[in-house]
Amino acid sequence: MIRYITLLTVTLLLTVACSGGADTETAEVATSAPTATLTPTQATPTSTPTPSAYEVPALPPPTPTSTSTPVTPSGLPQVPASCVPIPTQMASTEASTVAEHYRNIGYNKPFYGMAQEIVVASDVPQEVVDEWCEIQRNLNETIGSYNRYIMLITTDNEHSQAVFNKLKEVHWYGPLRIENGRLVDAGCLTGSGDWNVTPPDPYGLCIMDYEFIQYPHDTKEWDSPKPKRQAIIYHGWAHEYFHRYQRAYHLDLNMGTEEVGTPAWWIEGAAIIFPNIWLKNNWQDLSAFRGLSFSDVDVEGIDLDRWYRDMKRAAHGVSHQDDRCNGYVFGPAEERYETMRCFLGMANAYLAYLTSYQTLWVDIPMDIYELGFENSFQKHTNMTLQEFYDQFNAFLRQGDPNDPPPAGFFPEVPISEYVNFPSP
Repeated sequence: MIRYITLLTVTLLLTVACSGGADTETAEVATSAPTATLTPTQATPTSTPTPSAYEVPALPPPTPTSTSTPVTPSGLPQVPASCVPIPTQMASTEASTVAEHYRNIGYNKPFYGMAQEIVVASDVPQEVVDEWCEIQRNLNETIGSYNRYIMLITTDNEHSQAVFNKLKEVHWYGPLRIENGRLVDAGCLTGSGDWNVTPPDPYGLCIMDYEFIQYPHDTKEWDSPKPKRQAIIYHGWAHEYFHRYQRAYHLDLNMGTEEVGTPAWWIEGAAIIFPNIWLKNNWQDLSAFRGLSFSDVDVEGIDLDRWYRDMKRAAHGVSHQDDRCNGYVFGPAEERYETMRCFLGMANAYLAYLTSYQTLWVDIPMDIYELGFENSFQKHTNMTLQEFYDQFNAFLRQGDPNDPPPAGFFPEVPISEYVNFPSP
């Protein structure tokens, strides 16, 4: 019997505290839709896999994807021509390992063009589809265009049939039913087809309800203006797509589990610092923010200097009294989702400061599958994990709590100038 090592979908939802003209951040913020964690019964993964002797059968030939704009009834949302997915579902061949199968279907590499897909309820406004397409194209130009990633937006049972049909097509495990405004068991990022079909046919799914996209987290109660709400969603879309990028390096490994060993602080933290920097660099180029000022879109941690000072004040124990990170010491607890707590994104920013963002976002993950995270970390940083934790804690606590970040701590040029993400 073939026992597949699969990819666990683990998501982190923290809250944003919004006050006055800008959001204030205490712990780390990873914006996402309400989530459901999937824990299938499966083989125990390892961080240093050995190729198996069995064969993985090939997937059936992929269904050709149209390269023209889909024709839909007048008034229904349509995918812009520039956002229609290119054919990327490669016909797989027999593979001797599950990892080879993932490579055969193109899971581990970027493509030219739009490799993702969006499917929405029939009453979702066209502008939401257009917004997602614009953000996704920008992310593809930055990180790379990875396939098997689908954005799905629901409203109610009556109008969400197209979403239900797509979910059935990609082996969704949950019920196709919307209750209390959201799809039962939905999440972003979640997955399908990696453990419940043979051979694996994996997809990364970001399932959000339209109400959440309109008013993420508590922004309705806060009466947050639309640009800030949009900025929170854009930050969240970037965060979740970065997880799809991280998964490319794990192939069939169960990213996020203790057995595999990729720590939660890197999975979530690298996906926090990325949208902070990406949105800070790109907000002026986004259609929704034309003519606005930075204060109009200042959410999450995109004011990097303020974010740094907030984290530093918490480490010194002089943040506001309700900050659970006051005096907190970062360490091994942050390696597990069940116990992680504070400073996830800032730890990644500090690691990049010590080494480079190329090391943080590309070099370390490049060797995860063969070496495991800890060995890859040591190879590329010349530190053990504990040595890094000790240095990071000492760094946060040095000087005055209100000190600005040291010169060069955050890059000020486009990401493309200091990170060479894999190319097609």
